[in-house]
Amino acid sequence: TYHGPGQLVMYPLLNLKHPNYQQDLHWYLRQIEEVIIQTLLHFDIKSNRDEINTGVWVGQNKIAAVGVSATKWITTHGLALNVSPNLEHFDKNIITPCGIEERGVTSISEVLKGTSSSSFDHSPGLNEVADVALKCFGEVFQVDVRQGYQIS
Repeated sequence: TYHGPGQLVMYPLLNLKHPNYQQDLHWYLRQIEEVIIQTLLHFDIKSNRDEINTGVWVGQNKIAAVGVSATKWITTHGLALNVSPNLEHFDKNIITPCGIEERGVTSISEVLKGTSSSSFDHSPGLNEVADVALKCFGEVFQVDVRQGYQIS
């Protein structure tokens, strides 16, 4: 898995035995995807799941990768959302993201670039996206998310 500058990486630690959750990694995967979809919607980006490949997509391009893992139903993996990474790092001569050769990779900044239909006149920074993602995470997983330290 590639994680680099310009990506928002979230690895939540959740106990899937909690009554609000399900002891089902597919359920957890879909909830993580929903956090991303709701986050992107805040920035007027319509995204979707793919029936075959995990993650979240804008058109044919992957904007977020999702990985799941759990031990005794405690989750240890999560997501990487492309906010403003250098997309050249995903050059298929160097890396094949998620092993999917026939599709591309995009980012929030790339999608918003030149879109006149968006209500955003700028590409949001990592902290702005992180704030929205945490709010969406709290709503989707029904948890109280408290402010911690800012990403530097």
